[in-house]
Amino acid sequence: MPLAHSLIGNTDKPPLIFLHGLGASSQQITSALTGLPEHYLIAPDLPGHGGSLDYDPEKFSFDYFADLVIELLDSLGIESTDMGGLSMGSGIALNIALRYPERVKKIVVLRPSWLDEVEPPHLSLVARVGQWLQESGEEKATMNLALHPDYQEMVESNVPVAESVTALLDRRKDAASTQVLFKMWQSRPFSSLDELSKVQNPVLVLDTTRDELHPQTTAHAIASALPNCQIHTLPPRYHEAPAYQTSLNGYVREFLTQA
Repeated sequence: MPLAHSLIGNTDKPPLIFLHGLGASSQQITSALTGLPEHYLIAPDLPGHGGSLDYDPEKFSFDYFADLVIELLDSLGIESTDMGGLSMGSGIALNIALRYPERVKKIVVLRPSWLDEVEPPHLSLVARVGQWLQESGEEKATMNLALHPDYQEMVESNVPVAESVTALLDRRKDAASTQVLFKMWQSRPFSSLDELSKVQNPVLVLDTTRDELHPQTTAHAIASALPNCQIHTLPPRYHEAPAYQTSLNGYVREFLTQA
């Protein structure tokens, strides 16, 4: 069964499959990438998100998600495509580039959150929300989050980012949508940064400031490991959303259309 997905644009245009972040859905992508008229946008709901809930959480990993994206491309008759992803989605895109290089053309890595280690510390609150929801339900999870010192510090330093963590409490409460928050935290997209030297594709890395969930250090480490990469900094997503979206679409459009 292919992943649930949204299709935007004309099928006679070059395809672009773009993968959302942890805890989001395809709507995160379709609402952000609105200025790419030269491409046919494919935005899947990854397992445990949106309309893709009938999947076994015990299988959740970057490899498994990447395999399902390839199955979706097969179902759509797409042999190779430009590919991008946000946060978790960018890790899946790089995983595909390493494991299925023949299926990928250009790559967009947007606000990456994972390197080559499991359980990245800056995402621990996201994982804890999933664990609390799974073990104790929404009321206890809400209380646990409010009392956690990392969350309290985030509220003090960056309210919009803290609100994005709080919003995870409002997601569906079935096994797939709660467990995905910590199962993917316990996975990694590649085993070593050195592996990225194998990715010969043109890559665009985009980071932002004022975003504790997507550190610039992560983006810079990935960009430094890729042999054919350019990196740019967008306006902060959580504080300057319109400027962020305009800049995002501009950089992606220019990158995908340049020879």
